[in-house]
Amino acid sequence: MKQPRHLKSKDQDRGFILPLVMIISLIIATGLMALAARSWLGLSGTIRQSQSRQAREIAEAGIARTLESLNRSYSYLLIKSYDSSVSGQPWNDGDYISSVCPDVIFGEPSLSGTVGANGKYTLLSYLFQGSPFYGGKATIRMKGERLHSNNAVAATSIVEETIDIRPKSCTNSFGEPTVTSGFPGLLGQKVVLGNNDVFGTLSGNVLCLQCYSGTDFESLTREQQEAYIQMNKNGSVAGQIFLGPIDLPSVPEPPAGLTFDTPASITSSTTLTAGQNTGPCRIEDKGDEPPITHCVVDDISLKSKNEILTVDTTAGDVRIYVRGSEAVFTGGAAIKHIPDSASASSLGLFGNPIDPDNTTTDQLVRLAGASTANALWAYFPDGNMGINGGSKETADCDAEGECTGGDINGAIWAKEWNGSSSNVAQLVVPADIGTQLFNKFGPQFALGIRDYVALGVSHWSSWTKQ
Repeated sequence: MKQPRHLKSKDQDRGFILPLVMIISLIIATGLMALAARSWLGLSGTIRQSQSRQAREIAEAGIARTLESLNRSYSYLLIKSYDSSVSGQPWNDGDYISSVCPDVIFGEPSLSGTVGANGKYTLLSYLFQGSPFYGGKATIRMKGERLHSNNAVAATSIVEETIDIRPKSCTNSFGEPTVTSGFPGLLGQKVVLGNNDVFGTLSGNVLCLQCYSGTDFESLTREQQEAYIQMNKNGSVAGQIFLGPIDLPSVPEPPAGLTFDTPASITSSTTLTAGQNTGPCRIEDKGDEPPITHCVVDDISLKSKNEILTVDTTAGDVRIYVRGSEAVFTGGAAIKHIPDSASASSLGLFGNPIDPDNTTTDQLVRLAGASTANALWAYFPDGNMGINGGSKETADCDAEGECTGGDINGAIWAKEWNGSSSNVAQLVVPADIGTQLFNKFGPQFALGIRDYVALGVSHWSSWTKQ
């Protein structure tokens, strides 16, 4: 008897359903595994992103802490670069490119630290670009690390910020009116002011490097400061008096490419004129700018009435280098700088380099002005200096305390300043003398006792590695 055909069809259907169910189950299982893997990868990525973000935040926290510490305690380092890749060279190595405020406590901020239980930051570099006179910009680079519980590094981020660095007075907050440029119109390792006058409210400051060895400068009264520079009853300082050591720049030298005759002494009335390539002088070509005339001499010894050293800077700057033992104007002799409108920085009078071991006799320098004030900058690191005789032109000051006239109109830096022999000699310091020296000689000569502050961020960038 034949079986019904519909029963055979049901058996065949049962044979196909089981493989189909297995295939579908396998597909579903594969999908679930893929979904689980994707979820796990997503979770891992989220964790890594979170760790990277935390590493970046740790680096940013390190920058904030470092800048806060610099602004609060170590602002003199804001204009000094640091690079952690240079071994054995601390940020605070005692070599500063500017004077520091008298009440400073030397040190440096922490170069690394922790944030929470799993964060560590390390300062990689701090690079300053600018000048101590004008300030500038600094780029700070900080590494932040997010750590596992076993201190293994989970993520590392480098954050780099560029900030503005601005100068300010030591005693004033940023934005308050400036009471002093901090520039030393009269500077010496030792200063005996005597009855000399230093005029100029903004830059007529006196800086003595070795007059006071204490550290409590801020506690000194003005009367005590005047006593340390041995200022007599008829002497005066219009600006501020600073007492303490700083790093001085090297005395300027003529360019190495110029060839000079054997230095000869100036012992009678002489005229040195900018742009003349004769006698002791040689011209440095400055291209489109006016040339600089460099003059190398032995002694300057003018000791009779009407003996005048005339320097004409109409056609460009003149720089005189004294190699001998003295630059002396006495007995009515004088130095005369023309034209009368010339700036102090256009005439430089320079002595021998500093002699730290005192193995050679100090140069003797006695300056005297002619019938009008003489604008000049004199720098004798190994010289005993003073102004000879009384004032030939009395200083004329405006309501703000800035002056013209006087015996010398400019700045004088020396090893020793001896003003005891004169009772009315006057040094008038222009308010912008620091800017003049910065523009003519470079930022290292724009000295000043000043403070600094780090302001807002002008550039930000970061990168991360796992």
